[in-house]
Amino acid sequence: MISGVRRSCRVGPGLLVRWAGRAVGLAWTSALVLGGCGSDDAGDGPLREDDGKPPPADDTNGTGGGTGGGTGDGFQPSENATNLCGQAPTIGAGRHYGSMRGNASELAGACGEGGPDAFFRLEVPRRSDVWLRGYGASFTPRIGVLPNTCTTDWLERTLACTQGVGTWLLDVPGGSSLVISVGIESDHPSLEEPLPAEGGDPLAFAIDVDLRNVLGEGDPCVPAGRGRCGAGTACLEPEPADDPTAPPGEAVCTALPGDTCGSAVEVEVPMEGVAVRIDPAAPQTDAHVHSCGGGRMRERVLRLRLPTDPARAQAQSLRIEADDPAVGLALRAPGCGVDHERACAAPGAGAPLVVELSGSEAFLFVELPEPGDDAGGTTDGGDTGEEAPIVVTIEVLDAPAGE
Repeated sequence: MISGVRRSCRVGPGLLVRWAGRAVGLAWTSALVLGGCGSDDAGDGPLREDDGKPPPADDTNGTGGGTGGGTGDGFQPSENATNLCGQAPTIGAGRHYGSMRGNASELAGACGEGGPDAFFRLEVPRRSDVWLRGYGASFTPRIGVLPNTCTTDWLERTLACTQGVGTWLLDVPGGSSLVISVGIESDHPSLEEPLPAEGGDPLAFAIDVDLRNVLGEGDPCVPAGRGRCGAGTACLEPEPADDPTAPPGEAVCTALPGDTCGSAVEVEVPMEGVAVRIDPAAPQTDAHVHSCGGGRMRERVLRLRLPTDPARAQAQSLRIEADDPAVGLALRAPGCGVDHERACAAPGAGAPLVVELSGSEAFLFVELPEPGDDAGGTTDGGDTGEEAPIVVTIEVLDAPAGE
């Protein structure tokens, strides 16, 4: 992974969502907004998500293109890529070729890391997750992605930067146009080698592109090859009909309360504090990640309506604690963006949040253990086998923290 690249947002990966005890399908949750984070109705909107894995082998989205592998041996020289970003050929899903031979450094090298570069322009026809990976005949290509415009401003405009492993761009809007830059180190020895009289060009490369549909609320989501549900939704079967002879309903992407800031559960916080009970078995996905963790964990998002008392100072302190040590907590105020994080307690630490706030609201993220995890060692009792609710206590302190 290339270091030093801005990464303002991130999201968790696939999550198996359960409803009434039944595993229904994979729900991948994120939204990528070119040039920034998602809105309140989306998740954090990672600019990239690297998991080192190609799209599922059973993908049936009609994207074409292999996910490839190997060292790049046997690549044939190709003029598909160009050294001029403004003249980059338009590509879609599939495997695409090029060579670094004779190339200069037009946009400061892929990811702004220097060295020669070559370019493609990827047109994304529909809302999709985009998978990219590069292979070189004698080198490991560096792959950088920019939104739409040819620019050397990699610090602010980078959407993805990877070398040696593949990378995901999650929830790219349909109609997006991405600039893909392929690079090589400026001192790579193959740059000094002439084109061999026989055999392949050591400066040849290929990139693989795959697209996976991102489905909207109400879209059918089974089988998995149709795509994955977007942020704030999960692939759920409808509740059983009253008529036992009725055929089962089709699983669709279903909006989940408390899954994103846009669907956050409203909680009024009085001066005497409040205890919020959360069902750990309720379907939930992961649309946000925080400075102390929380990626790949389901979470419940609460919009805290804070007390206002003219007799008190404008600033007030909250103490927030969960009764299950496996739960993680994060708080953002006054907005939902990652740059609004005010406090964070890592999952498993069992630590409370104590934070001083001014303003009338804040967003509390409760990172949940998987259903059935016996971290707290409690149940509702009786013979039902149901898990006890997770209780999050929100206390308004008498004075701001530190006094």
